[in-house]
Amino acid sequence: MDKPPALENPALTFVLTFSSTRLSRVRVGFAARDCPSKFMKQIFRLLGGPAFSISLVCVCMTLGPASAGGQSLPIVRSIDVQYSGPATVSKERILAQLRTAVGQPYSDQIVEQDIQSLYKTGSILNVRIFAQPEADGVKVVVALQTRSVVREIEIDGAERINPKKIRKDITLKINQPVNEEEMEKARQKIIERYQAKGFTDIDVKYRVDPIDEKRGTARVVYTINEGVKGAVSRIHFEGNEHFRESVLRKQMKTRGKTLISFFDKSGRLDETQLQQDLDSVKEFYQNHGYIDVEVKDVRKERRENGPMVITIVVTEGPQYHVGKITVSGYKVTTEEKIRAILKMKENSVYSPKALHDDAKAIADAYGTGGYVDLSIVPQGTPAGPARIDVHYQIEEGNRFFVQRINIVGNVRTKDKVIRREVLITPGDVFNTVRVETSKKRLENLGYFAKVETYPE
Repeated sequence: MDKPPALENPALTFVLTFSSTRLSRVRVGFAARDCPSKFMKQIFRLLGGPAFSISLVCVCMTLGPASAGGQSLPIVRSIDVQYSGPATVSKERILAQLRTAVGQPYSDQIVEQDIQSLYKTGSILNVRIFAQPEADGVKVVVALQTRSVVREIEIDGAERINPKKIRKDITLKINQPVNEEEMEKARQKIIERYQAKGFTDIDVKYRVDPIDEKRGTARVVYTINEGVKGAVSRIHFEGNEHFRESVLRKQMKTRGKTLISFFDKSGRLDETQLQQDLDSVKEFYQNHGYIDVEVKDVRKERRENGPMVITIVVTEGPQYHVGKITVSGYKVTTEEKIRAILKMKENSVYSPKALHDDAKAIADAYGTGGYVDLSIVPQGTPAGPARIDVHYQIEEGNRFFVQRINIVGNVRTKDKVIRREVLITPGDVFNTVRVETSKKRLENLGYFAKVETYPE
């Protein structure tokens, strides 16, 4: 991977797209010239997102009436709001959200903005906007279905905690539209409140019952099954011959109750989190060579309504080691240099994570030399008792160079501030590692909520 000659190979344009507020995203993209069709895929694969380009450009777009093919757009003559089901939002409120207006040209772009605006109100369940031709223009039809309005909130099954306290967890208000996201947030908060009190078996569900279907009013009902009070006191493992319980417990977020359980949330049982913890334990074993590990059983035992003990039964299986390591598809380097990059060697403990990390290290080595079109497929193949052969299939692709860098949409700071954070310049080999580092440096400026990169 020697220093490249002048720009004889495919070149990239590196585009940075910014927004002026912290809530906006920053896009950084590449414009590729003479690059294969799979270039886009590999940029995302190597960089974890879209990529960079170079020729500093700020772009502002203003949407307004336009013409297509030299023909003027039809004029909006009327707007008709049509409801499917009860009209819980007045026509006046609907029209107030629209940029589409009588007497103005009809624009598909503005209609799309109107649809987004209506959904953002939270009162609309479904909406479609379309134009119907008329003699001297078009009639715009707004066909929509509004959400039911909450008239009552009911809590059933709360015996050990005062329903008034539970109601504080419900942010959904009377006379507001039914909102699934808000109802789910409240459900989670109710569960957390009970778990903090030691109710590890708590189960909460909600439903929406219609009150008056013609008027679109509804009742939200939370049904609580409190279960038995008693925190998780201890997590115990059986079948673990090669790792101590303390090591395995560190892989889990579910923990036995401590003296500061109110603050660290220890002792709480969340079934979803427990399943994630079991997956984490399996992953830990597999990354230490125990590929066949299984969680055979999870027992939850409670004595006379007291604290709960969770017992996790594992079968470890044999520890796998690496057999042969082979590499194919390389042309611009040697197998010896590729092998020098690898941390997982022959006869060492086999680890899926190490396999992935080594493949990433090979990709980075190629990426520093401009091979952003690289494809690398790591494979582990059983090769006898407790042995796995490893193979890296490489497709190098083309070598790329930077053509220009485009910065788009930056109104937050001067372009030179962004320039000095970008570690590549026009004429350089397209170094993917430096591109990723540049991306992180731009994020660390604190001017933008997110930096994205894309090829152009």
